[in-house]
Amino acid sequence: MVVSIKSDFLASTDRRTKEREPKLILNEVDNEMYQDLIDGFDSVDSKKARRQSHKRLIEAAKHCFDYLNKICIESKDSEEELHSWLDYIESGLKIIFVTAPDDSNAFVIFETLNDRGLELAISDLVKNYLFHKSGEKLEETKNRWLSMVSILESASDDPLIVTYIRHFSMAKYGLIREKELFSLLKTKITSKKIVLKFSTELADTVRIYSALINTDHEYWSEFSNDVKYSVATLNLLGMTQIRPLLLAVLSKFDSKRVSTTFKNLVSAAIRYQMVGGIGGGTLERVYSETAKAVSEEKIKDPTEVIKAFTNVPSDTAFRSAFSIASVSKQKIARFYLRELEIAVAGHNSETIPNYDTDRVNLEHILPSTPDASWEKYFNDEEIHTYQNRLGNLAIMASKINSVIGNNSFDDKVAAYKDDVVQ
Repeated sequence: MVVSIKSDFLASTDRRTKEREPKLILNEVDNEMYQDLIDGFDSVDSKKARRQSHKRLIEAAKHCFDYLNKICIESKDSEEELHSWLDYIESGLKIIFVTAPDDSNAFVIFETLNDRGLELAISDLVKNYLFHKSGEKLEETKNRWLSMVSILESASDDPLIVTYIRHFSMAKYGLIREKELFSLLKTKITSKKIVLKFSTELADTVRIYSALINTDHEYWSEFSNDVKYSVATLNLLGMTQIRPLLLAVLSKFDSKRVSTTFKNLVSAAIRYQMVGGIGGGTLERVYSETAKAVSEEKIKDPTEVIKAFTNVPSDTAFRSAFSIASVSKQKIARFYLRELEIAVAGHNSETIPNYDTDRVNLEHILPSTPDASWEKYFNDEEIHTYQNRLGNLAIMASKINSVIGNNSFDDKVAAYKDDVVQ
């Protein structure tokens, strides 16, 4: 039965060459994975699938496999139920097959589907439009698109295509909301020449964008270590909306100006996060408009970049906010405490806390779960208020931290004095 189903619906075998002739051929990116799944679902290693489309194919195959397996286990007459499904596929299922006279008409049909109520991904619409406008240069544009997608899928398990195209476009044109991206690109990309330039820049810049996500990327070998450290800090703080500006700076500034600019951007980002009151949408507008000015070479100096931020919190506002700052995420609290140590002792000091979380912990001076000895001095409201304040946190050797636990304040002071974190 299995052989018959494969032959009828999936692939037949040429009796002379003995080669498989599939009934359906997918695009050049997905076809090999699809054929492997047809040959044997169990033989495909899902852990090695990097492309999102490959993961979706594997998930679809697994869903079908599990469903059919369930029928075989639970149904009293599993074979008859399977035949019912096959009958439906043969006679009840309808597929519309459209043959376009040429690529240009095919692209128009694809885009028209979106106007008829069928929701399409923005990345598909952008890809289709670029391919449509490429004319006889279609293969060049297609290769650049596939190269871009491959690098993005290698950089992260999260879908990044739309995010990257939007950030790349914002570095050139200013703020663009995701829902506006396709419409705006259609107004900017109006000829084959512009399409080729845009697709080339997309393919070239994706390496830099990948490096912004992965600070171990070889791209950073061209810069001083502090540039990579700044990027890692911005990632730690979750400042993804700053990436259009980072792209613009990296494309227009030399390495020395990049270093200075990135340090300033980290400082501004920390101030924004500490003081608060500035929404993510406002920050995105500030970063994207500044990125556009850098791309157009209206801003050419690191100091001018920060001057463009008219809403950076003042020293007074920052000090006030920092003095009572509460940080719920341990990795960010550790970063702030480590930076304070560096500011006091310098980067080369042996007293700077180690990054290794197996060797050092984040110690709550007022414990997270205080016992009765602490509750004599703090009521429930005060405990809730002070627990995650930076002033209540310290980096301490793991072994010492595990011993002192909920000990008294005097015990913790003594332990901290004896603690040397290498």
